[in-house]
Amino acid sequence: MKILIAPDSFKGSLSAVKFCEIAEKAIKSVLPDAQIDCMPVADGGEGTLECLEKALDCQIMKCFVQNSLYEEEVSSVAFIENGKTAIVEAAQSNGLPQIKGRENPEETSTYGVGQLVAFACDMGAKKIILTLGGSSTNDCGLGMLAALGGCFYNKDGISFVPTGGTLKDVEEIDLSMMYPRLQGARFEALCDVDNPLYGENGCSAVFGPQKGADPQMVKRLDEGCRHIASLFNKMRTTDFALEKGSGAAGGLGFAVLAALNGKLKSGIDTVLTLCDFEKRVADCDLIITGEGSFDRQSAMGKTIGGILKRCGKVPVVVFCGKSDGTKADGIKDVIEISKGMELEEAIKNVESNLEKAMKNFFK
Repeated sequence: MKILIAPDSFKGSLSAVKFCEIAEKAIKSVLPDAQIDCMPVADGGEGTLECLEKALDCQIMKCFVQNSLYEEEVSSVAFIENGKTAIVEAAQSNGLPQIKGRENPEETSTYGVGQLVAFACDMGAKKIILTLGGSSTNDCGLGMLAALGGCFYNKDGISFVPTGGTLKDVEEIDLSMMYPRLQGARFEALCDVDNPLYGENGCSAVFGPQKGADPQMVKRLDEGCRHIASLFNKMRTTDFALEKGSGAAGGLGFAVLAALNGKLKSGIDTVLTLCDFEKRVADCDLIITGEGSFDRQSAMGKTIGGILKRCGKVPVVVFCGKSDGTKADGIKDVIEISKGMELEEAIKNVESNLEKAMKNFFK
């Protein structure tokens, strides 16, 4: 029997990589002759780099960058295709975990994301795949552009690095001195949201509260995003603020489109392609996948939905913390590993619960 293990993370409790380790060990204890292929996956959010590191033949290089509050951090960039392509996880520098307890999207910056991109280009990468999820920022990506050589001036002609709270102070934008090694580089950004830059469905209104914004701050942030969009509209023939995904990661998607001439792509589809999913699943008897909470959305657009679209006739079994009872074509079974448990207990026992459920399923 050949089994592909391709889970997402159980957010806040179990990484996709750890899921694979537990599942492989449990299955082997019941079916010692089974062939196991572990391919932890993600949809472009936090943890994507760790998954690709395990699933791909890539080189990981480390560098010092600043987090979203300008504190020095050690971050990683993955290089594939003999170094020609770099995978940059934005959350390595602008993620929420690094500033836990100090969240404030008026003060945070994507400057460190730009440092990661610059490092990737310095190392010779000509294609940059940027994962956008898990951000603590709402600066329209201007911090990233500043790190790459973009200049932003206030009414007094003084250059500064904008944050979410100072977007309104930008009077002039000059991208002519953009980082020299960007010449010839192509950008793809992975995101799983369709939100525009501003408005009731924009980044500030939808994601700002998760990053520490109260209603008054959300209003100020949205006004700042509208202001930046108006400045770019004077420079571009396309209103990128209205494009689907421009609001991803506090407007980082907007910067990729409007300033880097990049493209926004489905996170899970790109990850599965990078991992050569169809080839790896072609001769499998079963696919094991999972995520923390399985519902109707899971089967439509998230990691599991992406797997279901590309698994062919190979049956899929989902292991999850909890389920709303959703059934979908291609899913053989949904196993709730923490059924009847309160959230705190489920998180505390997630590893042992998964191991037990996996063994019981294959007995």
